[in-house]
Amino acid sequence: MVVMASYRFAIATQGTRGDFQPVLSLGIGLARAGHVVKFFANPGHCKMAKEFNFDASEISIEAKDFLQSERGLKAMELGDLALLGSTAEFADEQNSTAEEIDWAEIFCREVSEFKPDLLIWTPLVGYMAYAFKDANPQIPTIMAGYQPHVIPTNHIGPILMQRLEMEPEQPLMFRWVMEAQSEAKSSYDRGLREIAEGRTPGLYSTPQFCFERYFGVEEMPSPILLSYSPAWWPAYDDWPKVNVEITGNWKIPKAEQEAAAAKGGSLFNAGGQHEACVNFIKAGEPPVYIGWGSMMVYSKEHMARLAVGALKEAGMRGIIVGGWAELSEESLGDGEEYADLKEFCKKSVLFLKSAPHEWLFPQCACCVHHGGIGTAQVSLSAGVPTIVTPVFADQKDIAKKMEEDKLGGCTPHLSKVTAADLGALIQKCCSDPDIIRNCKELAAKMQEEDGVGYTVSFLEKFMNDEVGSGKWKKKNDAQIARLTASAEKLKKVRIEQVFGMWNMDLMAKYPVIKAYLWDLARVMAIGYL
Repeated sequence: MVVMASYRFAIATQGTRGDFQPVLSLGIGLARAGHVVKFFANPGHCKMAKEFNFDASEISIEAKDFLQSERGLKAMELGDLALLGSTAEFADEQNSTAEEIDWAEIFCREVSEFKPDLLIWTPLVGYMAYAFKDANPQIPTIMAGYQPHVIPTNHIGPILMQRLEMEPEQPLMFRWVMEAQSEAKSSYDRGLREIAEGRTPGLYSTPQFCFERYFGVEEMPSPILLSYSPAWWPAYDDWPKVNVEITGNWKIPKAEQEAAAAKGGSLFNAGGQHEACVNFIKAGEPPVYIGWGSMMVYSKEHMARLAVGALKEAGMRGIIVGGWAELSEESLGDGEEYADLKEFCKKSVLFLKSAPHEWLFPQCACCVHHGGIGTAQVSLSAGVPTIVTPVFADQKDIAKKMEEDKLGGCTPHLSKVTAADLGALIQKCCSDPDIIRNCKELAAKMQEEDGVGYTVSFLEKFMNDEVGSGKWKKKNDAQIARLTASAEKLKKVRIEQVFGMWNMDLMAKYPVIKAYLWDLARVMAIGYL
């Protein structure tokens, strides 16, 4: 009998509830397996972690403050993630008259004091994780992505390059190349500045590392975890065959969510509304769920009127979860023109501040939301049609996939959705036999998956077989040697030369890039002649 060692896992994330709840579920699974877990996250998420008896340290501002700022609201309204900038930039703006807060320094100090055996981090804290890795190169780290938009592929583009205009016939893979080049150029310039100031550039912010983390995944010391359902979104055919693990959804089981809601915890319940929700569901036909979480366009009045108006158009009861916009019946406004919506609400609408999705969604006829991948997976695993009203980031691709897979429907950008159109789509999804059948069949497959259980076993095996045996150290040392050699060449090689070498490697690895570049070269040669 093999006795499994107990490890210390640091879990770091930043963002909305949808960014925190999956890693919370993983933490619960690791703790139950006998491991020590500490979270490093937003202040609100740290509070939630402590409700589940975890230690936690604050390492960023609140994402709500970021998204609800003038910049955040404009980015959601226009559907342009690039307008957000970074939380670091926002924090600098908010503290412009005070001493600047170095969150990366705080992160490195807090995580180091915990003395983890492994750091698990999500993409929004990437710059902090790399700073930690520079200071602690012999501590293993693993990135956990929530969507497939972290591995280059010719099937979908990277999130930050969605608005980039492509040349005719140019493969999507070039968006990944351009994103990597953009990061590499910033790293190159920063490295030269650090050298000029007499400092040593960080190894994990070099152009070489930018290339490896995008296009050399197979050679990385640690794998990448993708915590979504392979039954819904299987690996693409041009992905690496090693070092990428689609684990299944990390979720807190339905029974535990209901128990937490009944207890009144902040994650699944607000203001003791659980009993009211139970009574509303029992009082009639299955309701339609509408909730936009952290997303909002125009105003909360607009959002409330859209939600209630769509339900009225569809002639269906509904549960509307207020989210960060804090939607309520009062949000409809006092004008006479909204009197009919208020009258409709009396018998047909229940407003909630929050709700346990795993428990609620299976009791609904349809789910309408912004298409965050966490919420999308819950509605799909519940077996109910899903309507996505995308705002930005991965939501556009999730909306497209939802429609292509005939699992529900998608709308234009949330700012362009009308109550009449949304109501008609709700009616269609609740009555289309093909959509209903597809949802039931996919849900049966997703319910068989145990994403947390699989990931706990995978991490234990990684720590024992890779780290414990010394295999990880050998690969890590080899990467450090490559990055060191690359850093030493910074002053000798122009970034254009670096990109030229990239192209040679990319042509050898990706046939689609080779074909396009050869065609481009032929066209240029003919034009020259």
